[in-house]
Amino acid sequence: MSLFGKLFKKDKSKSEEPKSDQITIKTSYTTFYYAPDPHEVGYEAEVQWYDLPEDPMERARYMPVGVYIDCNTVDTTDASICLERFTKLFEDRKWIDYKVKLAVVDKLAGDDGMIKDEYDGTYTKEEVINEMEITFISVYRDGGIAYSLDHHCHLDIDGSVHLVYGADGEISVMDDNEFYKFG
Repeated sequence: MSLFGKLFKKDKSKSEEPKSDQITIKTSYTTFYYAPDPHEVGYEAEVQWYDLPEDPMERARYMPVGVYIDCNTVDTTDASICLERFTKLFEDRKWIDYKVKLAVVDKLAGDDGMIKDEYDGTYTKEEVINEMEITFISVYRDGGIAYSLDHHCHLDIDGSVHLVYGADGEISVMDDNEFYKFG
């Protein structure tokens, strides 16, 4: 998804019919749409990462998770490598979801195991895990994966929380400014 699409969360909840010349990848869980961008060459989709709520009001507010997968190279539309990696994540999404949230709270927690909010209050790790939701996942050809999460609490973080697993195995937690490299 383009930077502006990520920032302003384009409403894609309406049915998107692919144009006859649009390149797509159809899977059992979603359809990926080719989205070349000057900085990223890959596919975008929305997936039902979380179970749909039973309550009609909650269901109306349900937002699918956005996904971006890189093409194998910048010179091809083949994205089989990242698609396979994402499919493995998706098939084990409940465990992955917990693991990502746990990595975030482990990075944010102080020596006392608590996480400070913007008002100098504190949250337990469990409280923050229960309040976070993954909103976007990017799978890159170099082996890196980035997860964007809304935290629905008053963490002392500018915008969303982003957990990045680098290709080198390094794990970073970033705010919007660091992740999108604003100013």
